[in-house]
Amino acid sequence: MNKARTCVKCGQPLPDRARFCGKCGEASGPSPKATLLGFAPESGALDGPPVTGAPAPRAEQRTMLGLSVDASISERPAAVPAPSASLKKTMMGVAIPGIAPLKEGEEPGAPPTQAAPARPAPPANLAQTAQLPVALVPPPAPLADVAPPSPPHIVRKPGVPLAAVALVTGSLVVIGGIVIALLWRSAAPILAQARVSPEGRDVLHLSCEPQSCKDGMVVALGGSQSTFAGGESDLPLATPLRIGDNPLALQVQHPGAGRTETVNVTVPVAYRVRADVSTMSGPKPSITIHVQALAGSDVVVDGQPVPLDASGVGTYSLDETAATEGPADESRVVTADVGYVVTAMGRPAERGTVSARVSIAPLRVDAPGAHAVVEEPQVLLAGRAARGASVTVDGAPVTPGPDGAFETPIDLPAPGERTVAVRAETASLTARTVRVSIKRVASLKDEAKVFERQKTVGYDVAAKNLAASVGQPMVVEGEVIELRGSGHRTLALVDDKRGCAKGPCLVRVVIGRDLPLARGRSLRAWGVIARAFPTAAGDAVPEVEADFVLVPKR
Repeated sequence: MNKARTCVKCGQPLPDRARFCGKCGEASGPSPKATLLGFAPESGALDGPPVTGAPAPRAEQRTMLGLSVDASISERPAAVPAPSASLKKTMMGVAIPGIAPLKEGEEPGAPPTQAAPARPAPPANLAQTAQLPVALVPPPAPLADVAPPSPPHIVRKPGVPLAAVALVTGSLVVIGGIVIALLWRSAAPILAQARVSPEGRDVLHLSCEPQSCKDGMVVALGGSQSTFAGGESDLPLATPLRIGDNPLALQVQHPGAGRTETVNVTVPVAYRVRADVSTMSGPKPSITIHVQALAGSDVVVDGQPVPLDASGVGTYSLDETAATEGPADESRVVTADVGYVVTAMGRPAERGTVSARVSIAPLRVDAPGAHAVVEEPQVLLAGRAARGASVTVDGAPVTPGPDGAFETPIDLPAPGERTVAVRAETASLTARTVRVSIKRVASLKDEAKVFERQKTVGYDVAAKNLAASVGQPMVVEGEVIELRGSGHRTLALVDDKRGCAKGPCLVRVVIGRDLPLARGRSLRAWGVIARAFPTAAGDAVPEVEADFVLVPKR
């Protein structure tokens, strides 16, 4: 007879095989004889024939639901009979559904108020079920109570709200734009005026306050640029301005700024006056003044009115033949400053000056002289031009030497006078022309008589006022004191006896040919006073360019 069991917690009577209290759920110790599925069965509860076809496992090698299986269940019957209805027990320590907890004072064997549903039958072959391997997993560590983390510490830093920052930034942008606009408007403007250079090119004269346009400020337009100095700059223009309004975009770079800004200016042009020196190389050398003005304007150049056509275009020419004619041992510069007055309709008169500058090439003809008289049917023409110059004689090209010296024969088929034009120019120097007069006569003695019929000057008269005597005819007759050759010229210093009251009366005679002559010989020359020649002693003597000479026989 089993001893009655009670719950250790609430005192509720417990059935023999109950694992848990039906009232409070407290676990109770197992009965030594009444445990199923994992505990040793009661003696004889599973008696029966052994299970065929299944080897008897060793007790130490078998587990059932994780617990050692008793050796008493090594042999099992083929079927396990269902428990009787009178057996009021629990399975796996859980109350059978439908069985209410016992009330206090109720007998354990009292029938329940409702019939319990039939339990499902255990597996047919419990031995095979017990053979399923189950991995042993170690139980997890018990959960430990972890203290909750401390609340985050928020550090409040002093600052400005985002809305205030945005408002201040917007205000600065607006104020900065206003300041830039004020500075931009307060900057001194660049004034532009159209002018013409001495070479005839259009130039844009720019002026500005020195505080705004500092020295070194660079202005560029259309590939050309200039630098400001003292608040002014002259910018050459690649394309001439037209009459009317000319909108221009100047690229300005301030010194040290490292950036370029665009300044838009409008240059109104009511007229344009420019000088053209390209006509200096024409048949009639001249400087041409080109005028463009609004239709109906009145234009006066160099004191002379200039008529304009329907499009407002007119020209005026300055004859510069004298500057390009005659011999010269070196290049000479010709400048012209021409005044003008332009009066447009409805506008006051505007005055100005247009300038031109041009360099003339050097050229000298040594033989046969400026005014040669010969008896021969052919003479030698020789001279010297600049290095690299092109030379023509009456339009026919003559090849000069490396030093610019040239020579060519001139045919004189019949008696008479002929003028030969010798022309020389370079790529950078305007052409110079020397005209040589050559006269062929039958007799030089007869020509001497003809020459002396005109009024000539003697030595004393010429020496008294050499400047006034230049260009006057003169006859020289005397002894040769010095003699030397220069190219195809002969230079003789003669002690003149004609018109000389008291000697010595020295005259330098230039003969345009190679003359075999020696000192002490007498010489007669007919020619023209060219200039006052300075001697080594510091005196000035007449220099006569001889048309022809005669050497008396001894």
